[in-house]
Amino acid sequence: MHCCASSPGVVVHKASLLVALVLVAGCTSPAPVKEITIPGHGSQVYVFTHDIREASKVPANDETGIRSLFTQADAITIVFDGSSSTDNGYFQVVSINVIDKLRTYFAYEGKVMRFSPAYYLGDTWYDADGEIEKPNLTDALWLMGPDTGAAETSLTLDGSIVYLRGTSYKNLTLAGDKLALVVMNVRI
Repeated sequence: MHCCASSPGVVVHKASLLVALVLVAGCTSPAPVKEITIPGHGSQVYVFTHDIREASKVPANDETGIRSLFTQADAITIVFDGSSSTDNGYFQVVSINVIDKLRTYFAYEGKVMRFSPAYYLGDTWYDADGEIEKPNLTDALWLMGPDTGAAETSLTLDGSIVYLRGTSYKNLTLAGDKLALVVMNVRI
């Protein structure tokens, strides 16, 4: 009987150990990588919204062409449909994140990069100062969100316009992180 009496306790102990091992194993996934440094950029740390391994999975049709457009241009116009207040908020966050990283990146590369907004409501175009004529849309980053035409999450180069699309806030910020990685020539 002594042997039988101790068996249930051993089973419970083994079951507890198994549960503990499963819980610990679930916590050992790799830590997110949200910061990078680039050789030649001093101690500058570039901080991303998401794990760059996840952002690198956002599809892009022509990474070399996208990088080339940004490295050859002196100014980029950020274009968007201003009809959705929700998307406008998303675009503001994405723009600030991308511009901050790329201005710093290009400064270390010895180049001053300018960014300016151009958005439209119906047929009327605006910039930061008010109503304007429709701008020449070359060397442009066109933002598209869930309420303004994004049917997918991607980066697409078409001529001299890069379309950054995201079907949600998370996907827009992932695509923004992907754009910065592409322009900075960071390969994962």
